[in-house]
Amino acid sequence: MADVTAEMVKELREKTGARMMDCKKALDDAKTQGAASKEALMSAAETLLRTKSLTTGGAVQSRAATECLLGHKLSADGRSLTVVEMSANTDFVAKNTEFLKLLSDLVDLAHTNEIEVCDKLSCTSLNGRQVSEIVQELAGKIGENISLKRVVRFSGDFGYYIHHDNKQGAIVEIGGLTGEAAKALGKDISMHIVFAKPSVLTREEVSADLIKKETEIALEKLKSDPKNASKPQEILNKIVQGQVNKFYSTLVLPDQSYYKDGNKTVAQVLKEQNATVKRFARFEVGVV
Repeated sequence: MADVTAEMVKELREKTGARMMDCKKALDDAKTQGAASKEALMSAAETLLRTKSLTTGGAVQSRAATECLLGHKLSADGRSLTVVEMSANTDFVAKNTEFLKLLSDLVDLAHTNEIEVCDKLSCTSLNGRQVSEIVQELAGKIGENISLKRVVRFSGDFGYYIHHDNKQGAIVEIGGLTGEAAKALGKDISMHIVFAKPSVLTREEVSADLIKKETEIALEKLKSDPKNASKPQEILNKIVQGQVNKFYSTLVLPDQSYYKDGNKTVAQVLKEQNATVKRFARFEVGVV
């Protein structure tokens, strides 16, 4: 059976936002309840914290310990956009002139050849050499792990937003609108995505197991509150569903409150313009 360590307490705090003492107690309780491995301890402790409302709430995202930069290129007619994300270990390296030059060259290469995936770009020739070799050579020269993380290409009716530091951004493909109207709405929704960080476009994309777990947590919270003892089951079910809907809004783009007007959801904003989101991509340094 795994022991509770200071490193596990720190990791749980970073993941949940709960106080150190609450994280330690949750891990100890999880061990008492029979969780054996580190993974089981961490998962059980997180559930205990969520049940007791000790975390900062929201969907937990796994963050990688890397720095990245986004390079992007828009076609002359504005009908296609390519984004290349290249990673390094530190922000200092991400500002290196050779790193920036290579990123710019790779964006041009991917855009010209309409490349949409990293593997294909890595195998493509740049100035007579394979891209993977050039990237590896720069990594050895600078002394850090440099790699291609992501290549995304959108064509047609879309809007986008890349933050000025080239570390966050989003692209949104719009249905129902064309031309400048699609670009404008797509940019607005992209800015919302950078702000609100949705991960999926529909509820169906959310794991059924994840929703089941959230439902169980909501039920456990209700049971532990004496004020709910006399409430009819129908009322309790509605409260639980409300909590689950709130959880959906942390993940599902149309369910989220619009960043420009909290009284509307993204779905309502789209409906007002007879538009839909066909797909979107979100970029953020450090997020897997």
